[in-house]
Amino acid sequence: MTQSTTFRTSTSTSTSTSTEQGTLADHVVEFLSRVSRALRNLADSADHGAKMVRKADAARRS
Repeated sequence: MTQSTTFRTSTSTSTSTSTEQGTLADHVVEFLSRVSRALRNLADSADHGAKMVRKADAARRS
């Protein structure tokens, strides 16, 4: 489940300001992408840990 987000910067009279805004937006998008990936990995690890606990609990009960 991959989501793509596009940020559009408003047209500016100064080219450098527009470029800086674009670069900042690119960095923000990359940062949020990495945070999202890290949170998915954390959730996957938590799910795996919960599965192992349930498996160990079932083995202990039998």
